[in-house]
Amino acid sequence: MLVNSNIRNLFLGRLISTSGDSLYQIAVIWYIFDLTKNAFYTGLAVAIVMIPMSFNFLLGPIVEELNKSSVLLYSQLLQSLLMLFVPISILVGYESVVLVLIIMFVISFLENFQGTAEISIVPTIVTSENRGKFNSLINSSQQMIDITMKSIFAGFILTIGIQNIYFYNALTFILAALFFSMLKVNQPIVKEEQTVFDWSVYKKSLREGFVYFFTSKLFILCLPFLIANFSFGMTEAILPLYANIRGGGEQYGVLIIAITLGNLTGTMLAIKVMKYPLGRLMIILPFMSFIMWCSSIFISTSLISTALLSVAFIPFGMMSILLITFLQTAIDEHLLARVSSIIDSVLVSAMPLGALIGGILPQFIGVNNTMILSCLGLLVIAIYFLMNNKVRSLPKIEKIKL
Repeated sequence: MLVNSNIRNLFLGRLISTSGDSLYQIAVIWYIFDLTKNAFYTGLAVAIVMIPMSFNFLLGPIVEELNKSSVLLYSQLLQSLLMLFVPISILVGYESVVLVLIIMFVISFLENFQGTAEISIVPTIVTSENRGKFNSLINSSQQMIDITMKSIFAGFILTIGIQNIYFYNALTFILAALFFSMLKVNQPIVKEEQTVFDWSVYKKSLREGFVYFFTSKLFILCLPFLIANFSFGMTEAILPLYANIRGGGEQYGVLIIAITLGNLTGTMLAIKVMKYPLGRLMIILPFMSFIMWCSSIFISTSLISTALLSVAFIPFGMMSILLITFLQTAIDEHLLARVSSIIDSVLVSAMPLGALIGGILPQFIGVNNTMILSCLGLLVIAIYFLMNNKVRSLPKIEKIKL
């Protein structure tokens, strides 16, 4: 696959961008927790990142009408410029949680364009029979880069300095933009007379996406993930506090690496399970994750607890590849950008609320009990697929018709 220059440039661009994001994601949440020592602010940070994603559905029709390689290019360049604001402010002696939160919000908004373009550009350069393999390859490679970067810096986040991580992330965005600039994708056909934004066409396009989503199997397939994402929002909010009581900043890095390693293993093994019916997989995989994750909370031995948490994310990694491949295979290509953006918005919409509640709950019920509540989302997915015959009977991915 990587012999194709378009696939190779997309692959390398996403990997380079990931190498910077890996450090940024682990550092910025801990940085906010280190400044405030309050889980509420980490919950607020997660919510601020997720809120723009909840409105991702508004961007789908826009991205469909644009050159997707250009969307990738300019979103990377703008994010690079924004990344420079925080380290420069720190160098001049202005260290502000508010500034960091604002930058996080704007970058998250730009990532909506980037993420929608990345999903919808794949069918234009990767054949249908190779999309599952490509998704597994890109996700497993990203996870490997993720683990490598976090393994190198996890124990030295505060020593390195948040400003240096921001500088590094800005550089990776520029390098990723270079690869995205070399993508050659056919531009959408646009009527010559259409020189201004047509609001009626936009509304019609948006409505078509919603009708497709709610009248197909997509809605019933995505429904349980709303509750699950509410739980995952709680997890992201309390993970720094959970790590702090188990060992501090170094343990936070270790937990992030463990979760990433589990995800990596799952994405690499996803191809192996695609031969089984999707309905059955979505019962077994989340239930296995729930058992392992919940067990890790009750075990006091740090090594065993961390290992179980890592194993819990193997089925989770499989599920993410199954869902992405299902969308790219089952959804009509001309609707993919707008429908995938609607799905993103629906699934992410519960996470900001979960993050805010996750930042507040520990002071009332304790950190461990909050973690237990957070992993219940996986059990909800398993029970939903078990009880709902329409989704329980879903066949293999390539045989699903919407």
